[in-house]
Amino acid sequence: MKSAIRIAALLLLLPLAACSPKKDANQAQDAQPKSQEQTATQVAAPPTQDTAAGNAAPEAPQPAAPVAGMVHDPSNPPVDCPLRKQGLDPTKMKPFEQIEAYIQFLDREDRAIWQKPLEVVDAMQLKGNERVLDLGAGSGYFSFPIAQRLTSGRLFAADVEPEMIRHIHHNAMLKGVQNIEVRIIDPQAPQIPENIDVVFMCDVMHHIANPVEWMSGIAKQLPDGAQFHIIEFKQGDIPDGPPEQAKIAPEKLVETAQAAGFQLARRVDGLLPYQYYYVFEKTAAQPHT
Repeated sequence: MKSAIRIAALLLLLPLAACSPKKDANQAQDAQPKSQEQTATQVAAPPTQDTAAGNAAPEAPQPAAPVAGMVHDPSNPPVDCPLRKQGLDPTKMKPFEQIEAYIQFLDREDRAIWQKPLEVVDAMQLKGNERVLDLGAGSGYFSFPIAQRLTSGRLFAADVEPEMIRHIHHNAMLKGVQNIEVRIIDPQAPQIPENIDVVFMCDVMHHIANPVEWMSGIAKQLPDGAQFHIIEFKQGDIPDGPPEQAKIAPEKLVETAQAAGFQLARRVDGLLPYQYYYVFEKTAAQPHT
């Protein structure tokens, strides 16, 4: 009798066992709520042999820790901000969009027809090892072709506008130009980098209020024999350039340069249709500070 009761009880339990889901370790893990990160990982990653076989998916690889003693490769351009080094806050400067139109005006294609930047750089007669200062560099219109000729020299692009300096610095970074250094200058008394061999200045002199005093301050910072290349607009009716009253006559420029401690070394005649190009040299009479 007892045996019959036990057999009947077993027959009642068999259907219940067959309907109950069997949860192994993996099924229990699947039943847990997944985070968004886990879900994204599982959706994005294709199934591997392990996951297809029912094993747990491997964890996502973590980024490698920095190698101890890792140093910057000097062949790569620097990533530091020269504006911050010179006490400027780039976040308080005008956005790129506000100065883009002016930069496009300076770099417009038709300007090269009469400005002839490559021919001007040829006329500079650089040896390639000079330290050149592009004073009033603007958008870097001359900075980059000059820097390209300095195979072992250095180009300092200086301007009073931080936005222009930012543009040159970013452009140099994008192009991988490593021999350009940018400087913010005081328009009244520019600080000249040490041991400059050549100062180049295009269409800037007519903006100077006190040219003799201004050029004298530059001459005092230059070594004897340093050159000062100046390009200015010719007088008369020409399609480009400043108003007639702002232009400087060539003889007036020579007089100003001589009073400031320079002598006329040579003239580049017949190159530029709207401008004259004079090269001055610092005389020994002007003390070097």
